[in-house]
Amino acid sequence: MEHLNPTEISDLPNEMLEEIFNFLHDPNDFLSVVGTCNRWNDIMAYRKTERLFGKVLPILLKSDLLPLRTMLTLRQISKTWKQEAEFQLEKDPEDPGGGRGFRVGLVLKYDIRGADRVNRLIAHASNLPQGGNPFIGKCLSISMGNPGLYDSIHELIHQYGTQLRRITMFYFSRIQFASILGGIPNLEKLSIFGLIDEWDIEDEADALPLPTLLRLNNLCICVFGEVPWEQARYLRLLSFLLTAYGEQLTTLKCPKQLLRIGRISDLLPNLRRLEVFKAHALTDTYTQPELQGLSQVEWRLHTLSISGCCIPFTAELMAALNNFCATLEDLEISIQLEENFDADSLVTFPRLKKLKLGISTELRSIPLRMKDRLIKLAGVAPNLEELDINLRNGALCDVVWSMELMRNVVQELNVFRLLPYL
Repeated sequence: MEHLNPTEISDLPNEMLEEIFNFLHDPNDFLSVVGTCNRWNDIMAYRKTERLFGKVLPILLKSDLLPLRTMLTLRQISKTWKQEAEFQLEKDPEDPGGGRGFRVGLVLKYDIRGADRVNRLIAHASNLPQGGNPFIGKCLSISMGNPGLYDSIHELIHQYGTQLRRITMFYFSRIQFASILGGIPNLEKLSIFGLIDEWDIEDEADALPLPTLLRLNNLCICVFGEVPWEQARYLRLLSFLLTAYGEQLTTLKCPKQLLRIGRISDLLPNLRRLEVFKAHALTDTYTQPELQGLSQVEWRLHTLSISGCCIPFTAELMAALNNFCATLEDLEISIQLEENFDADSLVTFPRLKKLKLGISTELRSIPLRMKDRLIKLAGVAPNLEELDINLRNGALCDVVWSMELMRNVVQELNVFRLLPYL
């Protein structure tokens, strides 16, 4: 009988190898193929530019090798390159950056701080194909702090605003605010930082009407002044925005003064993700009326973050958390423990998967029974997958900082972090 030699991959013709290698979509796998031998490298040489663009682009973005004009041009070379560029630049869609002026996308090397640079961007954009998008990542950050900038910004928005999906605004007047939003009909996320001049209207009916933004679902207002009249100004702005867009919002990030607005449940019927924070006065905390307000809203929240200070673990706080026990999947909160702390007062959270917990106390010595009570915090979420505990007091470490102690709690978790007091 004639002996049949087994066929090896090296026996396959180049055309068949090329078909096989085309199934490799990961750039790392592609690198392994072209680095195996000269033959395989030659077969796929013409695909290197396309396949490895995703590995090279992040390196270029961190360097000074890509001026704005080049970046805009690269995205027009092929569909693959455009998709990869958008993916890399939309990874982190929010970066307040401390008021760095006018930014294209979120790569700080593309800062445009004056009207001349905005006009240069308009000139670059005019060379794009019809309908081309000059906003890398479809994001834009605007500061009106520079004199003479508004006219150039307005022209840019007027010509290309339909391409934008996210916008961050610093230092503007209510007239500029309404005008700019009117040029961004496809806006999905609006972030507001800094002072808003001329927002001292007492009657919201006297304000310029806000444009219709059917896609807007995410609102972030991150600055509250410490002066009472500034707080009142921002509270009026927040009420004004929620009256206009609240029904369509699913995500909201704002100061805790939100909870002082009347009919807040009616204004935000579809809210699913809420982050409230304390933005001023180091001694300030969440008041009893504010926590009671949170316990009475009718939102079916999936994500809740209460930040800015450690909140005493009181009946009002427990009622606020328990209000969302049926729907909550992600919770971030910092609590201050007192001797009578008892996690049994929390209702079970059947859908909670992520818990980020800051723990502090003014007790100099922690009662031994506190150990079992702390462990029960994780027990209120039977389907918990991620637990992040930040101890903010040295005395707590003696009670909690023990992996053996936490073993029964964390053995079913995908992620567990325990940060001790330093």
